Amino acid sequence: MKAARRAIPIVLLALSAGFLVLGVLNGEVAIVLSRAANICLECIGIG
Repeated sequence: MKAARRAIPIVLLALSAGFLVLGVLNGEVAIVLSRAANICLECIGIG
């Protein structure tokens, strides 16, 4: 039982790191940054 409780955070960390790398490799960073800039400019009233 103790081993399972210790393994869960490690597995979740590895899984999240894998998804992060997958998103970067797919070019999602540029999409997120462009959407964030658009939302920011709309909030200011420029966009």
